[in-house]
Amino acid sequence: MNSFLKLTLSCLIAAILLVSCGKKDAPAEQQESEKHEHTEQKATVELTHDQYRMAGIELGTVEMKNLGSVIKVNGILDVPPQNLVSVSPRIGGYIRSTPLLQGLRVRKGQTLAVVEHQDVATLHQEFLETRSRLEFAAAEFKRQEELQKENINAVKTFQQTTADYKSLQSRFAALTQRLALIGVNGEKLRDNDVSAKYTITSPIDGYVGAVNVTLGQFVSPSDVVCRIINTSHIHAELTVFERDAPKLRVGQRVRFTLANETEERTAKVYLIGREITQERTVRVHAHLDNEDRQLLPNTALKALLELGEQSVPAVPEAALVSADGKEYIFIAAEDEHEHHHDNGEKHEESKEKGEKEEKHLTFQMVEVKRGAAAGGFMEIMLPENFNRTATKIVVKGAYSLLAKIKSSEGGDEHGH
Repeated sequence: MNSFLKLTLSCLIAAILLVSCGKKDAPAEQQESEKHEHTEQKATVELTHDQYRMAGIELGTVEMKNLGSVIKVNGILDVPPQNLVSVSPRIGGYIRSTPLLQGLRVRKGQTLAVVEHQDVATLHQEFLETRSRLEFAAAEFKRQEELQKENINAVKTFQQTTADYKSLQSRFAALTQRLALIGVNGEKLRDNDVSAKYTITSPIDGYVGAVNVTLGQFVSPSDVVCRIINTSHIHAELTVFERDAPKLRVGQRVRFTLANETEERTAKVYLIGREITQERTVRVHAHLDNEDRQLLPNTALKALLELGEQSVPAVPEAALVSADGKEYIFIAAEDEHEHHHDNGEKHEESKEKGEKEEKHLTFQMVEVKRGAAAGGFMEIMLPENFNRTATKIVVKGAYSLLAKIKSSEGGDEHGH
């Protein structure tokens, strides 16, 4: 009897333990299922169009960048010497009129200022008198030359006439050049054209830079009236440290951004300086791939000078988010889908009333591996079969999407 009771008690205890184990296993499997389901849910996030705009999200693509073999340099925008002209008066005088304003666009030959001085009138007078005397001297020289051929006049007389004629020729040529310097064509100057004024004209097309004169001011040939800048061939002038000079080659690619700009521009190394400055640097001259006449000389820039040609997939650093020790980017779904607040008969009824259906945008988290960083970009290792050129990614506002996912994790809602 005692043996029967012991056997019965043992079976009962085994049954209880079996039931107890079954109850523990079920919640564990359910918990694992819920965890897996939650992981699937947090891989995507949905936004309405209003939420999309409020989050300031911007889309782009994964670009190919050379981030590994580059050096960081500083520099400025500059123009060739022939495109930067300091304008000075050829003859000193007083400024009587000028249309100059800083930033004014001017054409070659356009009047920049009118200068007045008595020396200008004197120059006109000397030129006209010399021209008249030269005409008489030319006729006298020709007459004496004919007499000399017939041995009628003395040799000394012919020699003196020749000397006077050549002297007047030289003086006339010099006065012609002086008039040309102030923009006066001596051949067109007439006896009644004597004036104390002349115009200063622009030697090139461009824009007026610094203006250094006012009306009534006296200016001498050593004074700079204004500067004219032609920005049609603006280039990047880079400063490279001496230790990096051996790495430089003509044709290397340069990526740079200007002060207060985020847009990246490109250029190519055109000339490399052959002199080390006192600051132990080398000047590098780079031509812009796309010239922009709106750029201003002396604008500061920061550049990445690529030493090699190996490019890697890269995204702006703002496109990467960190979660649970891993790195992610967000990709945009190819299509938009509609969410309706009502379903069944209520949904059909709302459509009949013309209520607007709310469209949602879907973004999916994709795990990536990060690599080298330079110039605000980060190299990433993409999953297999990732279409780099066709897939739109979030390049700005990625942390807003991550925050929405985190907020969904903390609540009971099943929306993304």
